[in-house]
Amino acid sequence: MSTLAWIDFDQTDRDRARRIMDLFGVEDSRDELGLGSIRDALSDLMFPGTSTIQTRLRYMLFVPWLYRMVAKSGGRPDQARQMEIQLITSLLRGGETENVIGSEARDGLKRLPSDVYWAGLLALGIRTSPGSRAEMLAARDASGLWSPGLPAAPEALLDEASFRLTPEEGSFLRDRLAVSARESLFNELAQSGDRAGSEAIWLHPMRANWSARNRGVVDQTERFARVMNGASLLYNLMLAERAAAMQGTEHGRWHDLAAAYRARLGVWQAEDPDRLAAGWSLAGLWAQTPETIHRVAPQTTAFVTEWAAITQRGDNVADDPDARALILRRETRLKGPKARLTNDAALARWGGASGAGVLNFRWTVVQRHLRDLADAV
Repeated sequence: MSTLAWIDFDQTDRDRARRIMDLFGVEDSRDELGLGSIRDALSDLMFPGTSTIQTRLRYMLFVPWLYRMVAKSGGRPDQARQMEIQLITSLLRGGETENVIGSEARDGLKRLPSDVYWAGLLALGIRTSPGSRAEMLAARDASGLWSPGLPAAPEALLDEASFRLTPEEGSFLRDRLAVSARESLFNELAQSGDRAGSEAIWLHPMRANWSARNRGVVDQTERFARVMNGASLLYNLMLAERAAAMQGTEHGRWHDLAAAYRARLGVWQAEDPDRLAAGWSLAGLWAQTPETIHRVAPQTTAFVTEWAAITQRGDNVADDPDARALILRRETRLKGPKARLTNDAALARWGGASGAGVLNFRWTVVQRHLRDLADAV
């Protein structure tokens, strides 16, 4: 039988638990309850061509510029990598101190900008060939691989560069969005020069003015994020309670953590998720997700549907046996014998927060992209 060796003797452990709670603004975003396919589908419907690991919009131009340069000099993969590494130094030399991919890793960088932006380049029509990076480099005729309107690269690109888009570059990117993602919220915001900041996309001050299509997608996004956040909080509460019980003391960091999650569930419940669940057209959600490449498994739709029904009752989910049984079944179905709620060793590796934050849907990344576009004047 597995046992846990947590020790709790003094205030130090309690302080550590509180420091863990202070970090909830940047919580572990792992998809513990298997909701990623819906999250990604909604993100693609709103913001096609983006991903959570993108940093600045001008990389959408840096990558094709570098690949064009490599194509002119032989198209060797090692040369492409070398140029992408050179770009790091060029950006730092140009005064960029944040959002530079590889600024810490330098020569040891494993995920190059071309890897991060490759899918997005195709989605926005900047890359016109569906091939891999190696295939692009091996192409004998590179003239048709990129959008014909692609602006020319700055002459000193690998000497000194910045993330600031020129007016020509901004116009090109807006045109790509208008052609390749015309109905998307990303395009609607880009064309309006949007730079409004908001904590979540559904809190955007201009939401009422968006197209009916985009208002509908954002409504689904808000309901999904806010209703399903309760399931994530309950999952973390159940983990913390189990950890506290196995710790074998009446007080300690895991007890504190359980109390914190119970309090957060109380806050969640006070924000009327039952109202959101009651007005939620799940049929509309399941009709929209197939518009993307993401496929939602029947077990996932069943889980969301059942959780929404539990939420709609308005009961205290923290102690609702149906809610707890649903979370247990869901994790067990996803992870089998490695489920933390049933496996002591798996629980011992738990850090205290697993996907407990409200989903962001790439909004942080997209806001940076929109500001970059708005500044390109």
